[in-house]
Amino acid sequence: MTLVARVSGSPIPVPIYLDHNATTRPLPEVVDLVARTMAETWANASSAHWLGGEARAVLEAARDRICELVRGAYPEAVRFTSGGTEANNTVLLGGDSASAWRCVITSAVEHASVLRPAEALARRGGRLRVLPVGSDGLIDPDALRQAAADAPPGPLLVSVQWANSETGVIQPIADLVAALRSVRPDAFVHGDAAQAVGRLPVDLVASGVDSVAFSGHKVHGPHGTGALVLGDPDEGRVSPLLFGGGQEHGLRSGTHNLPAIAGLGLAAAMRARSLDAAAAHMRSVRDAFEAELAALVPEAVVNGASAPRLPNTSNVRFPGRDGMEIVARLDALGVACSQGSACSSGKPEPSHVLRAMGLSEADAYSSVRFSFSTLNNTDEALRAARAVVRALGKQA
Repeated sequence: MTLVARVSGSPIPVPIYLDHNATTRPLPEVVDLVARTMAETWANASSAHWLGGEARAVLEAARDRICELVRGAYPEAVRFTSGGTEANNTVLLGGDSASAWRCVITSAVEHASVLRPAEALARRGGRLRVLPVGSDGLIDPDALRQAAADAPPGPLLVSVQWANSETGVIQPIADLVAALRSVRPDAFVHGDAAQAVGRLPVDLVASGVDSVAFSGHKVHGPHGTGALVLGDPDEGRVSPLLFGGGQEHGLRSGTHNLPAIAGLGLAAAMRARSLDAAAAHMRSVRDAFEAELAALVPEAVVNGASAPRLPNTSNVRFPGRDGMEIVARLDALGVACSQGSACSSGKPEPSHVLRAMGLSEADAYSSVRFSFSTLNNTDEALRAARAVVRALGKQA
């Protein structure tokens, strides 16, 4: 059945999906593997019998495939989770009810799955330092160095979003880690890489981080899957958030969602083998969209354009316009986009990310995020830009 959107009773061509930072469509190969695993390899991977052994083989194969995408990772250091949110919460809040981290340093543009547990940790007695960012959305390495130097003795956690989900701005991870280690070599560094994995190279060794978290549904894998990847398989500074049967080397108890994990592994392997081409394609499509939009709506401003950005993300400000209204009108025109993180975009609040970059409340409200994937093409990008013109009440 052909999908259409309707405007005043008139059918519009197949909708254009430009909300891939919220979620991506699972690849057909992934859907097929999930279904086959559910039908054929349904045993519990923790069981000792031969059926459990078959399930464990699928589980360990998926671990190997994650290491194709997250460079420098060891299979025995991959911990499967329900997604990036659980992985981030495990790093920040896992363990006893007392604060495991004496101090946490993070930034004002982090995802809620880092900011909210960091605030919860502070309520338990830990110290929390939230670093500002510049108008480009970047953290200053010198500011991180000073914050680390001022931190109290004891366990120190630094959590930084590798690439921002709203603007696509890429943090200088290696520079930040180097600045941090110059004063606190003992610090644990966590990277929320939910948007980075599969869109740019994520390398544990080159970056110097101690762990990264990501979600399967951002890389055309199944919903409800993800991983916490540790740099050291024997890392003891991260404690369980969930207790029970001791799965995932004791860090994440609970029966494995084997079909979804198998799908995640396949999605990771497929993207690892095409990462450069995928990034180039997404950048080409995104740039075509921005060029067409600049020609048709010259007053539009791309937020974060002065900083390195993910190849697929375009956060555009339309001065004096209502971003929510633009999103609604584009939805009626068959273009799916959003104002920001899918976890909060339904709320009538200005983006905390854009506000942290110095935008006024009005400018934050006037911004819309368009995020592309390898499933988009240039024709869709150009048609989407022209749809924006229609949504603004202009003539294309």
